[in-house]
Amino acid sequence: MFFLCFYVFLAILKLSESSGYFELQITTIQNPRGEVLDGGCCDGNRDEEGMCIEECDTFFRVCLKEYQSRITPDGECTFGNVTSKVLGGNSFTYPLESSNTRLKLPFDFAWTRSYTLILEAWDQDTMNFEGQIIERAAHSGIIRPGQDWHTITHSGPTASLIYRIRVVCDQFYYNTTCTKFCRPRNDRFGHYTCDSNGDKVCVEGWMGTDCEKAICLTGCSHGSCDSPGQCRCSYGWQGQLCDQCIPYPGCKHGSCNGSPWQCFCDVNWGGILCDKDLNYCGRHHPCLNGGICKNTAPDNFECTCPTGYSGKKCEISDHVCSSQPCTNGGTCMDISGGYVCNCASGWTGSRCESNINECESHPCQHGGTCVDDINHYKCYCPPGWQGPHCQMDADECTGSPCVNAFSCSDLVGDFVCDCQPGWTGKKCDININDCHHQCQNGAQCFDLVDSYHCKCLPGYTGRHCETEMDECASNPCQNGATCHDQVAGYTCECVLGFTGFNCQVDVDPCYPNPCRNGASCFNVQGDYYCHCPDNWEGRDCAQIKTPCNSGSCQVIDSCTITIPSNNTLGGKRLISSNVCGQHGMCISKPNGAFTCACDLGYTGTYCHTNINDCLSNPCQNGGTCIDAVNSYQCICKEGWEGALCNINRNECLPNPCRNGGICLDLVADFMCQCVGGWKGKTCTLRLNVIVYRT
Repeated sequence: MFFLCFYVFLAILKLSESSGYFELQITTIQNPRGEVLDGGCCDGNRDEEGMCIEECDTFFRVCLKEYQSRITPDGECTFGNVTSKVLGGNSFTYPLESSNTRLKLPFDFAWTRSYTLILEAWDQDTMNFEGQIIERAAHSGIIRPGQDWHTITHSGPTASLIYRIRVVCDQFYYNTTCTKFCRPRNDRFGHYTCDSNGDKVCVEGWMGTDCEKAICLTGCSHGSCDSPGQCRCSYGWQGQLCDQCIPYPGCKHGSCNGSPWQCFCDVNWGGILCDKDLNYCGRHHPCLNGGICKNTAPDNFECTCPTGYSGKKCEISDHVCSSQPCTNGGTCMDISGGYVCNCASGWTGSRCESNINECESHPCQHGGTCVDDINHYKCYCPPGWQGPHCQMDADECTGSPCVNAFSCSDLVGDFVCDCQPGWTGKKCDININDCHHQCQNGAQCFDLVDSYHCKCLPGYTGRHCETEMDECASNPCQNGATCHDQVAGYTCECVLGFTGFNCQVDVDPCYPNPCRNGASCFNVQGDYYCHCPDNWEGRDCAQIKTPCNSGSCQVIDSCTITIPSNNTLGGKRLISSNVCGQHGMCISKPNGAFTCACDLGYTGTYCHTNINDCLSNPCQNGGTCIDAVNSYQCICKEGWEGALCNINRNECLPNPCRNGGICLDLVADFMCQCVGGWKGKTCTLRLNVIVYRT
């Protein structure tokens, strides 16, 4: 009944659109004895010292199912399962950037966030299709979709594992269950992108639920649009914003006054098309010499002339000077058949109506611009010249035009700046880019004033990041291991009896117990010793024992073992052996008992187990924890530092912002607030400033 309900639950989940995958990456396996879970060898027999001769052919099986508070390895893998190819031998470590050990389990249901994972290491057996299981690791928990990895460490009776997991939503799927779908589009059905939460973000110029409605030009009143920024006018309207009505065709001196196809006449105009002038006198002033005009009909007038004038427009004069025809201070003199004007200084013409142009003689020198005025002129000089006639050379260095220069040299109509190192341009205001691909090994170059700085990738150092760092220089490998340097890392080649990333873990050969017939096993410096009961002997206590000449062998002291002598005369000899191994001290107790006082960092009956200091997940902000003896090390992600990866690295030291810019520290980045007309990532680009002169 339970399984039936569970399958119904899964069917409901699959009805909702969702997509993603559970991903697992094998990082490290340590199986130094080359054994399987039941204590036997993966392949072949053991040598004289009891070690397995042939290596395992290790592959992995992953089973993902619903959350179980009490994990059971049996049952169906309801969330999926996957099996890898053979990845290596007894022990191996793959770099994190390797994709060869990544296993994916796609899912098409709403991710439940809680899960149970069973990871099994197997030995491939050509004679047995199923193979033999080496180690089983089980883990239950809650994980949310994201790109970050979660590292899990497992120490088992046969092997230790380090692997990491994550859940990733497929492209266009979002939220904590990968059920929110959002695919960017730019067509007639919508114009939008998707933010980090899967919400639609309209492209500029569009609005609506699916961003399908174009935003017309701002102020568009009687129009519509199919594309952003348009304004297509409705019938009877015109103008850029479709806010101007169209008058009736042929309407000459009138308007539509807010209603299309109308013709409302302007003042003093009449007629159906507003083409009849009702104020000819006021508009045209046809009467001359002070005549008084009177409108008599549309487009018609009548002039009442003063004494001495006559004609339709009072254009006939008997005494011309009486009308004062001379302008601009000119003196009128009546002559036979007309008059003559004596003009004031600066004026000419029959009626003194024309201003004499004093600029015709080109008085301004060196390209100066002459502006005529009444009876005088003014010269506007080009840059570099001054004086009433632009005849004097100006000092262009006045006002300190050179920005980053040692000195300014005045020239005729020009100047020259002696730039400081690292600067160029007419005013020494352009920073010279000193980055010319000199930074090596993928380093990023930052331009400075007359210098540069190479930001090296992890694993490199030097002025140009040309030197690969030797991570083995600090001797990180322990217990006599050999260190092999790598780019931004290292690996330790452990001696027999030790394992772990830094070979800090003492391998306990007594687990599982190789001794037979109820014998006790003792860890003796990377090897083991079997304390055989009576009547049994041999390395593994598998042979029937020949009695000693002087009686049965016995334990005289809990920490001192008596074994038969190898001489031909028989007898027995004492061996003082610390059964607690190299990480503990044996303490004898009454009645043949003993106890082990373990060194810091070790635990267990025989002090053979290294305490995993990473179980509490001390590393913060996505840091990776590496266990050591009574300690641990955090490998921090980009932008974090400190023993616990809890300190945001200050990207503003040294200050990358130039020209007085203020640096704001971000996580793994920085931002410059530029001042004084500068812009750019590091405030090294000049703003374009346009100065308007009137």
